[in-house]
Amino acid sequence: MEMKVKTNKILSYVLIIFAVVIWGFSFLSIKVSLVALPPMTLALVRFVIASFVLFLFLRIKKVKLQFQFKDLPVFFVAGFSGITMYFFFENNGIKLTTASNASLIVSIVPILTIIAERIVFKIPLTKIKILSVIISMIGVYLVVGFNTSGGTLIGNLLMIGACFSWLIYSLVTKPLFKKYSQLEIVFYQTIIGTICFIPFVFFEKPNLEALNTTIILNIMFLGIFCSAICYYFYVYAMKQIGIGVSSLFINLIPIITVIASFFILNERIGIIQIIGGILIIFSVYIINLVKNEN
Repeated sequence: MEMKVKTNKILSYVLIIFAVVIWGFSFLSIKVSLVALPPMTLALVRFVIASFVLFLFLRIKKVKLQFQFKDLPVFFVAGFSGITMYFFFENNGIKLTTASNASLIVSIVPILTIIAERIVFKIPLTKIKILSVIISMIGVYLVVGFNTSGGTLIGNLLMIGACFSWLIYSLVTKPLFKKYSQLEIVFYQTIIGTICFIPFVFFEKPNLEALNTTIILNIMFLGIFCSAICYYFYVYAMKQIGIGVSSLFINLIPIITVIASFFILNERIGIIQIIGGILIIFSVYIINLVKNEN
């Protein structure tokens, strides 16, 4: 039994690292895809694809769906916050800021999770953790505050909204582990989140003339890998190693995105943004050390 638990944890680390690396590239794919599809239309299309892929997974694994309608409010909040609202903020944010900035701001998720764990689950908030939060907030200010151009500032603030949406998603998902498999959880949440996208698309107009093979492949990448596979891997890890530890791995995202943006999109970030990003990552590194010591 102990060996099985250890194996599951090791597998969780492998899967979540894979997930965040893929998510690191997702910011670039979103940036490219927004040329043809507006933010919420893009989100709807990618999660329709994800819903189909997850359904195939369920059929292949012969999972018997046992949805209980009394859990609908919990699934709705999780799906609406972690999928609909998250990508409302993220896709609109990436449209108005750089992929590098977007990924750096997402690094505050672990800090928010640490604070939320204290409030919701009464996990102690030590002096070192408080220091980490302060360092992280300074880092976020450097990333956001020094980009004073209207579009970029608004884009950065939207990305902060995405962080809070993901936090709500993580907290609400945790109780579902007692009743449902990880694959079921992601499937139900994806269906709900996808349906909630529909009203938004009536206010958008796609630029279908801009569609090309590159954009289509990026959309498929977002739907199959970033939405279906990586969401499943992340939820699996949350159950095995906890939402706090899982959130720490999100800080691999800016490293992947910044490197990829440099080579693929030729994006440049200023020295102030680099310093801010380093502070954010360093703050979570401190928390990681505290967790390991405990």
